[in-house]
Amino acid sequence: MDSNIKKLFDFSNNPIWLMRQAGRYMKEYNIIKGKFKSFFEMCRSVPAVTEITMLPVEKFNFDAGIIFSDILIILEALKIEVEFIPTKGPVVHNKNLVEIFNSKKVNIDYQKLYPVYESVKEVKKIMLSHKKPLIGFAGAPWTVAAYLIEGKMTKDLSVIRELAYKDTIFMDRVINVLSDIIIEHLSSQIESGADLVQLFDTHSNVLDYDALEKYSISPIRKICKELKKRHPKTPISYFSKNINYHFNDFFDHIDIVSFNSSVRMKKYIDILPAKIVFQGNLDPIKLLVGGNEMIKTTLNIMEDMKDKSFIFNLGHGILPRTPVDNVKQCIDIVKNFKD
Repeated sequence: MDSNIKKLFDFSNNPIWLMRQAGRYMKEYNIIKGKFKSFFEMCRSVPAVTEITMLPVEKFNFDAGIIFSDILIILEALKIEVEFIPTKGPVVHNKNLVEIFNSKKVNIDYQKLYPVYESVKEVKKIMLSHKKPLIGFAGAPWTVAAYLIEGKMTKDLSVIRELAYKDTIFMDRVINVLSDIIIEHLSSQIESGADLVQLFDTHSNVLDYDALEKYSISPIRKICKELKKRHPKTPISYFSKNINYHFNDFFDHIDIVSFNSSVRMKKYIDILPAKIVFQGNLDPIKLLVGGNEMIKTTLNIMEDMKDKSFIFNLGHGILPRTPVDNVKQCIDIVKNFKD
């Protein structure tokens, strides 16, 4: 395990944070959200982002904060509009993609992302007093491209997969441009105070072996390598719905693997490099339901990970209807677990 991770987490005290821990399941969040006309307007408000990020840290005493933002916010740098529709999710207005990506030089307006970095700076000041790390994040190129090209997500991502096979030159261009933006976005978060960063490649599980290497593994490898070159002391966490351990050098620049709920993490202890810290992977539905299933699974995860450097988390983001009392109980189980 990297010594820089040891500085961020006390592994003797069963560290825990949850993906989307600052979100719709908290009434305090919904009160703040009601003050804004749109989701991205709220994401641009430094005071709002600061308050939202700190809400779960102060309410539940989580061991880390993750900056409140969205993986699609980087599309603002390309002047691409994203609309968040209640109960339906994000819709990307992508009519001008050919014009944007086929130009000799893609116009990227990084100033559109400055509110994110200002928010990181403000939250970091508060996190220092809590003596806890702040996590920055971004979506991986393929996952962001899926939203971008699909516009409205199809069930099996048939739109982007079809394009990827029909027009490889255009697809390569999109992935390369997004990779460059993501590098700068994560680097700027680190420079602003993020102690570690997490890459989300949520939708890479739809790709076949060759496409997985080309559009997921290779771009992430490039991003992580460049980030480590610029910020060698900053740990990088990787989340995907499939763990691509068959790509031998993929984990050279990755420090934490965040598992989804479909796998038993224990089986990967002898497969992944020993230096990798594990993170995960309670099913968010079990956290929502609570009761015996949540308790049993949480204890099983802790038992499986008792001899491994481990950060408890979910296998995906916390769901909006999750009772706050279930969150509190889960934290208590994790924190009170003894070998």
